[in-house]
Amino acid sequence: MNAKVSVIIPCFNNESTILETLESVYGQSYSDIEVIVINDGSTDDSEKVIATFLEEKTDLVYLKQSNKGPSAARNFGSKIANGQYLIFLDGDDLLHKDYISICVNAFEKNDQLDLVYSDSELFENESGNYNLARFDEITILTQNCFPIVAMIRSESFRDIGQFDENLRIAEDWEMWIRYTRKYSNVKKIDMSLFFYRKRYIKNSITDLNKLNNIMDDAHLYIYNKHYNTYKSVGWNIINLINTRQTYSKYKDKYYNVWYRKLFYLFNRTK
Repeated sequence: MNAKVSVIIPCFNNESTILETLESVYGQSYSDIEVIVINDGSTDDSEKVIATFLEEKTDLVYLKQSNKGPSAARNFGSKIANGQYLIFLDGDDLLHKDYISICVNAFEKNDQLDLVYSDSELFENESGNYNLARFDEITILTQNCFPIVAMIRSESFRDIGQFDENLRIAEDWEMWIRYTRKYSNVKKIDMSLFFYRKRYIKNSITDLNKLNNIMDDAHLYIYNKHYNTYKSVGWNIINLINTRQTYSKYKDKYYNVWYRKLFYLFNRTK
């Protein structure tokens, strides 16, 4: 195995975790790795922590930008990445030491593969499996099926247009929708090789969504962007709202969820 793997790490106020994340990358059993950290306008001491790490790991590529969100940070890193394969690793998560080696090995054994990922585990404030639905072309339209750290081909990622920088939440799900519509040969490694941190401090974008329900607008944006795809599988906006299953599941939330907004958007544009 001699393919280069670029690991792109967006960092926003990860002073307490970024060192552990970097150590999990530099501790990989696979050697041909390019590490790129994008400081996305951190206001804490993330830069000082990374600068200390740089004293020993001079090959680390460290770049800064004003705060633009994880999509923009990942895209920035991908534009300078030299690896044949890409991994996007958030600045508070961890990799098993054999994660990259096992994923590259899967690609090398099957040159038709487009995406490789593994089972995941939660740690810190929660423990256990980080359960995601099994991928198929329908399920990916309803929910995310992959952790952000799934290994993909650099050329394919650039071909589908990278991350949509209009999204600051669910940006990975939206990217996976586009990626798997064109590159759908997926392999899952049935081992827990990725560790997803659930913080003690509830300040992640996902945690804030639970308080502010900011996911509504992201769903609205994604559905509208991919409306023709949803419609092609029978999920036009009218069917989505009026089916018994949808109504039964969401009736108590009907007046504040994304598909109600879509209903009005759809009718305004008719």
